[in-house]
Amino acid sequence: MISDKNDSSHHSEHDEKLPVRLLDRLRNRVDRYRELGRARRQRLESRAFVKRGHPEQPTTDLLGRASQIVAGTARPVLSAKDFDELERRIGYTIKHRAYFLQALTHRSYLQFVDNPSLRSNERLEFLGDAILNLVIAEYLYGEFESLPEGELTKLRSRLVSGASLAQHAVDIDLERYLLLSSSAQAAVQRGSATLLADAYEALIAAIYLDGGMDASRNFIYRHIITHTRRDELMLSDHNYKSMLLEFVQGRKLASPKYLTVREVGPNHARTFSVDVHVSGMKHGSGDGRSKKEAEQNAAREALEFLGVLPPVALAHPPDTSDGE
Repeated sequence: MISDKNDSSHHSEHDEKLPVRLLDRLRNRVDRYRELGRARRQRLESRAFVKRGHPEQPTTDLLGRASQIVAGTARPVLSAKDFDELERRIGYTIKHRAYFLQALTHRSYLQFVDNPSLRSNERLEFLGDAILNLVIAEYLYGEFESLPEGELTKLRSRLVSGASLAQHAVDIDLERYLLLSSSAQAAVQRGSATLLADAYEALIAAIYLDGGMDASRNFIYRHIITHTRRDELMLSDHNYKSMLLEFVQGRKLASPKYLTVREVGPNHARTFSVDVHVSGMKHGSGDGRSKKEAEQNAAREALEFLGVLPPVALAHPPDTSDGE
């Protein structure tokens, strides 16, 4: 009995010495497994219910509860269906949804919901920014061996700029999964790029924590690097998609939408045709050997149409003099 008492005292002292961060991490892990277990049971029960010939159950959140939109917020907590859709859009199989729930939670949402387990994505944004810069720097260092540090820095800035990341977020329709206040969502719909760019960096961090460095590196290569042509990155000082995004943001318009309308040719020599829409109206079209190149050309035409850039035909007019 004395030994038990000593053991109890020893454990108490040991617990007190454990770093608070480690204890929080352990608690979060236990809570996460419980949440995932409840969500999985809910999905299985829902599927069995549908198989028996009943209509589908109401959408449920991560905890298996019926979702409801809280006053002041833009949407309910993410459901299992939302996570399934998100997986398809980002091309990654999620193991621990809690990381992604945090990545998609803006601080404005927490003002209206009474859920101590929810945290904003600000810390994940910090981590995602570091991971993104590392992967991009690693790629540029190996790809452009003759460029000096200053030029590499310029290329990295183009790839990780807020406008570029916001456009990547638009490409995967990230906005529809964000947990925001109604006012924050209105800012996004008016063209605010900062919130989308921050969420995209937080998403990268969530992938890193969930699947490791290889998973986050694969995501960055697939969604950012491999969609950027090497010659386009080197030869052009203008990212027309970013220029168009900045232009419409300055006029409080919705972010541009790029639609692939045609793909022709064999896999090794494919050509893509893309239309860009602003506020629901087509403003430009472009072709290219990659979707990103076609999107850049479409954005360039849209900028010409809007009067931001001179038409290509007028930018370098032919010499019509007859020698007089």
